[in-house]
Amino acid sequence: MTPVDRVHLGVGSIDSEVGARIGGRPPQVFAGQPILQTHEYLLTLGTHTAPWLGARELSVFIRRGFTIGDDDLEYPDIGLRAVLHPPSSRSAESAGGHKGLGSAALINLPAEGEVMPLVLIAQQPVLIQNEPSYADAVEADGHRFLFQINEEGWPVVAEPQPEFVEEYLFGYGSVYFYGSADATGLVREVVPGFLDF
Repeated sequence: MTPVDRVHLGVGSIDSEVGARIGGRPPQVFAGQPILQTHEYLLTLGTHTAPWLGARELSVFIRRGFTIGDDDLEYPDIGLRAVLHPPSSRSAESAGGHKGLGSAALINLPAEGEVMPLVLIAQQPVLIQNEPSYADAVEADGHRFLFQINEEGWPVVAEPQPEFVEEYLFGYGSVYFYGSADATGLVREVVPGFLDF
């Protein structure tokens, strides 16, 4: 990927039932699945958002009750899950939704813009602590960086509107996702690597 191939996603002003989106009701494909008993839905990257997705979508979930004071902050036991799945619109049911998070479409932002994206898809992560060793364990298992969720990219909401996110999920930091690809360049699995804040 060259710099122009970087994908910057931010929170849109309207919601979407399909495609790249954040918060609200999880994708229908997860209805009745065990993950909704233990985790809350965060966001979905729509098909072809990144070259490694192809025609699949990727949804991210956070363990219910997760805080940065917990022990599950690093690979392989980090309290987040990333699940590849067929394209799926939002479920009619709200089960598994994150109560402290608004619901909106994720929209493309200019890659050369000054605004920090909520989601950055690139070849290299943008680290907060500048500690590449945080990725040692996940890279040792053959995974490469795919994308990050950076809380600096949450929308700034003018009063008196409610905040889009009630409290920072990652300590106003970033969570970094890694994966391993097949010969065609499509990822076989996506795993959360670490938090940086």
